[in-house]
Amino acid sequence: MTPLSLLVERYMAGSSGKARILGTTLLAAPLLWSGSSSAAGLKEVYELALQYDAEYSAAQYDLQAARESLPLARSTFRPQAAFVGEAGLGTLADDGEGPYGETSLALSVSQSLFNRANSKLIDQAEIGVMQAEAQYTALGQALILRVANAYFDVLRAEANLEFSQSELEAIRRQLEQAEGRYEVGLVPVTDVRAAQAQRDLAVAQEIDARNQLSTAKEALLLISGVNPGELATLADDLPLESPSPADIDSWVDLAKDQNLELVIARFAKDSSETQLAIQRAGRYPTLDLVGSAASSQTDSISSSDADVASISLQLSVPLLTGGRINAQVAQARAESLSSGERVMAQERATVQQTRDGYRGVQASISRVKALRQALVSTQKSAEATEAGFRAGTRTSVEVLQALRDTFSARSDYAGARYDYILNRLNLQAAAGTLSENDITAIDRYLLEETE
Repeated sequence: MTPLSLLVERYMAGSSGKARILGTTLLAAPLLWSGSSSAAGLKEVYELALQYDAEYSAAQYDLQAARESLPLARSTFRPQAAFVGEAGLGTLADDGEGPYGETSLALSVSQSLFNRANSKLIDQAEIGVMQAEAQYTALGQALILRVANAYFDVLRAEANLEFSQSELEAIRRQLEQAEGRYEVGLVPVTDVRAAQAQRDLAVAQEIDARNQLSTAKEALLLISGVNPGELATLADDLPLESPSPADIDSWVDLAKDQNLELVIARFAKDSSETQLAIQRAGRYPTLDLVGSAASSQTDSISSSDADVASISLQLSVPLLTGGRINAQVAQARAESLSSGERVMAQERATVQQTRDGYRGVQASISRVKALRQALVSTQKSAEATEAGFRAGTRTSVEVLQALRDTFSARSDYAGARYDYILNRLNLQAAAGTLSENDITAIDRYLLEETE
């Protein structure tokens, strides 16, 4: 059973399941980057990010701190002991003689027998630990999404740059042909100027593509801390799989149960309801068992020693608090109602996110297939236009436009495949099922060596 499934099961089980603490997390322990010269895959970059990302590291410490709140709450129901020793000088009041030495030793022990507020604090601490674990897991899923987005942004930018350079080279050759044909009087000067304009535009686009690639690499560097250099590219045989189950309502139901942001909101609501019970417990009496032992000695003319021991039950009943308890209860009730509204808002956002993710996967599959066919069509069209140009039936402007359409189709096709992967990851994150295994599955379709 995955940690997320365990967490959700414990939440659904109620207070009986809150006594256990999750000992594992969704994400595996990080590994060191091998630093090899081969292209880095998505999993390798992800493992770097596990070690380097400050936000994820901070979440680990936040979880450790949250787990300590449970023993703190339980300590109120355990025996409390204190030892006090005193030594000083004094004088006798009747004759003023002295000073005389005085020493005393005291030991006090107490045990809480009934304290409703403290018992509710334990329940609240257990909820807080589970909420912190859910937050930690959610940040782990967010890290997967951030790494995947940054990784494929670099591949997208590299593809755009490659296509821009290919387009620039094709336009340069076309310009040379137009100039040569113009010199022998086969084409008008307008064809040459059109080719020059296309070349200038392609140069500007190539500069912009280089800048976008630098920006994308900086974003990946920010997450992983190491520039892995060459990245593994996506293989041509990437399968386009529809979401399973192929029912959007099933995904919505799954998200309502396991979406981490929704689980966190429900834990926050439980915590606020427990806080209301804590404030109401301020009206209840408390009962403590108190024991004490003391020994004192006075070194004077009439030296005296005293040893005292006692044990008692101490009952405390609040009578007047100046309206403090009523105000605290009203405040906690308002906060509880507010947290309930937040759960409702988060559930609606989760439903929308899941539906958008499901439709995004389906749409990206259709788009990849359409762009694949468009790429084939534009390539054939470019070849036919080039042949027509050589035969004198097509102009150089038409050839350049056909080439531009081909390179645009290549860029769009590559980007659509990246969008398909990211949409699948977003859908799984919305459903609360995203894990490191999904990174591993994607990594199998990344080529170790670029072609």
